[in-house]
Amino acid sequence: MVINVATCTIAVVGFLANGYVLLALIFSKNSRSSNINAFITHQTILDLTACIFLFAGLLLQVHRPTGMSDSLAFFVCWFFETNAISITAGNASICGLVIITVERYVKIVHAVTYRNHYRPWMTRLGIVLPWIFGICMGLIPSWATAKVVRGRCYRGTVGSTRKLQLAWNIAKFLLQYAGPLAVFVFGYWKILAVIRRQRKQVGHHQTQGTSNAATAAEIASKRSEMNVIKTVVLVSVSFAVCFFCVRVYTILVAIRAVPPMGQLFPLFSVFTYASRCLNPFIYATQYEVVRRWWKVMVYRLVCRQHVEEASMTAPSAPPVGEIQQTQKIRVNAKNP
Repeated sequence: MVINVATCTIAVVGFLANGYVLLALIFSKNSRSSNINAFITHQTILDLTACIFLFAGLLLQVHRPTGMSDSLAFFVCWFFETNAISITAGNASICGLVIITVERYVKIVHAVTYRNHYRPWMTRLGIVLPWIFGICMGLIPSWATAKVVRGRCYRGTVGSTRKLQLAWNIAKFLLQYAGPLAVFVFGYWKILAVIRRQRKQVGHHQTQGTSNAATAAEIASKRSEMNVIKTVVLVSVSFAVCFFCVRVYTILVAIRAVPPMGQLFPLFSVFTYASRCLNPFIYATQYEVVRRWWKVMVYRLVCRQHVEEASMTAPSAPPVGEIQQTQKIRVNAKNP
C-alpha cells in the first residue's frame, strides 16, 4: 500500500513538473535556437509519457473494471497493467541521455569536426534512436511475456532457462546502467577538461588586450555552453543514483549472490520512478531557457508588465576592421 501511494505521488508530481517544463520549452523563443533544446524537449516528453502511463497502469491495477472481453483485457494488460509504455519511455530516456552526452562531447571536444559534419538529420536520428532502444529493451519483452488468464494480466520473465534469464539480466545491466554510466563519466570528464583549458585561454587573451566586445561574446558563449553541460550532468547524476539499487539488486539476484525478496524490487523501482520526477526540477532550476521563459510569464501574469524574453544567443563580436577603426578614433580623440 505504501509503495502504491509513493508511486502514485511520484507519477502525479512528475506529470505536473514535466508539463511545466514542456510548456516552457515549447513556447520559449530560445528553445528553437539549437539542437540541444530539441533533445531536452524530447527528454521531457519521454518523462511525461512515462509518468502518464505509470499513473494509468497503477489506477487500473487498483480499480480494475470487471466483465471485460478478451480483446479489451489484452489491450488493458499490454498497454497499462504491464507498464510496458512507461518502461519503454524510461528506457528511451536513458538512451536519450547517452545521445545528448555524445552530441555535447563531439561539439566541444571535436569542435571543428562537429561544425563541418553535423547535419540536421542527425538531430532527427537522435530523437528516433531512443524510441527504438526503448521498444527493443522494454516494449517487446513486456508484450512477449505478458498473458491474460481468466481476465487477469500476468507478466513472465524473459528466457525459458536459467542461463537465458541470466544473459538477459546481464545485458540489461550493461545496456541500461553500466554502459550509459561509462559514457557519462568519460564524456563529461573530457568536456570539463576542454572547458577548463578554454577558460585559461580566454584569460590569456584578456591579458594580451583583446577587444572587450570579442571577449564578452566568447565569454557569453562559453557561459551558455556551461549551463547546458551543468544541467545534463545533474540529470546524469540523478540517473546514476536513482537506478543504482534496482540495477545492482537485479544482477545480484540473477547471479544468485542474494536471495530474491518480494518487496525489495517494487521498493527499488520507486527510486527509478523518482528520476522522472527529479529531472524537470533540474531543468526548471538550472536550464536557462526554462528559467527565463517562466520569469517572463510571472512578470506578464502576476506583475502585469509586458516583458520580452531575452535572447540567449551570444552577441557577435564586431569585425576586426571595425575594432581597429574604433581604436583609431579613440586615439585621435585623446590627441587632437
